[in-house]
Amino acid sequence: MTVTIREIAKQAGVSRGTVDRVLNDRPGVKPHVRARILEIVNELNYVPNLAAKALAYQKKPVVFGIVMPPEDIEFFESIRSGINSAADELKDLGIRLDYRYVDNRGPEEGAAAIRELVEAGVSGIMFSVMDDELIRASIDYAAERNVPVVTFNSDVEHSKRICFVGQDLHKSGLVAAGLMNRVLHERAKVVIVTGNLKFHAHRSRVEGFRKGLADYGSRFEVLDVIEGYDRYAETFEQLDRLLGEHADLGGIYMATGDIAACVDAIKKHRREGQLRVVCNDLMPPAEQGLRERIIDFTIVQNPERQGYVSLRMLYDHVFAGKQPESEHHFTETHIYIPESL
Repeated sequence: MTVTIREIAKQAGVSRGTVDRVLNDRPGVKPHVRARILEIVNELNYVPNLAAKALAYQKKPVVFGIVMPPEDIEFFESIRSGINSAADELKDLGIRLDYRYVDNRGPEEGAAAIRELVEAGVSGIMFSVMDDELIRASIDYAAERNVPVVTFNSDVEHSKRICFVGQDLHKSGLVAAGLMNRVLHERAKVVIVTGNLKFHAHRSRVEGFRKGLADYGSRFEVLDVIEGYDRYAETFEQLDRLLGEHADLGGIYMATGDIAACVDAIKKHRREGQLRVVCNDLMPPAEQGLRERIIDFTIVQNPERQGYVSLRMLYDHVFAGKQPESEHHFTETHIYIPESL
């Protein structure tokens, strides 16, 4: 027997409009009434009429806003591929994507993009830029206007986003410290390279790495933490300087950043095979660095999966009223060595 909104309303002693507001996660319903309706929904195993919704959305497409760093940052090509794969699966339901590429050095453009998308009437937003009070306020602004936000790749903690999809970033840093500990057996000097410490993802990896080093008795000295903003020129310039100043540098942890800049700086100073290097992801520069035995390990996080799952979860929330099963959806972590290729 098909369960209808009318039946749920009858059992709960409320109007069909009230049930509809709860099923579509809209405000205006008292908490105890909302809880009772959701209890009845679960008891009756209510399933939304997706066919009717699909027909309605074909007439008026659902628009999802996607806010991410500048388009020329290579890493995000893989995430876009995953997003577009999910969008292709949903194209018959009238899904449309509105990409907004914003500055990854400051929060202003990202915060403004969220508010602009809300005012434009989007049904949901995917967000992956920095963790900042201005950003947090904009995500909360969206949530208060019933526009759900999913953060991906880099989280915005303590905001009203519905969930985060991405790597367990603190754990990634811990793994990197464990790997570095296995290839540097004496007291050694290391440098950490990241993109921007205002990004939750970048900060979490650095914190995890430092915690991992401390767990091994802090026998490594961290000379510096470089912020290269995922740009080749800035990353290369700072690594070039450090390699020139510290002939005894033992290791580099590329927590985030332009890996080609790291490889080229090592080659310029002819330090191939002398430095131990741990990086993240398997983009072409990392793969080439592994093949040339300049990079010892890379920790892979499956960015395509992050993009795909984020859009599917946002779609399920908007289209079927499905709540994420948990606040954090961590994608898998793998370690590659040269022999893995």
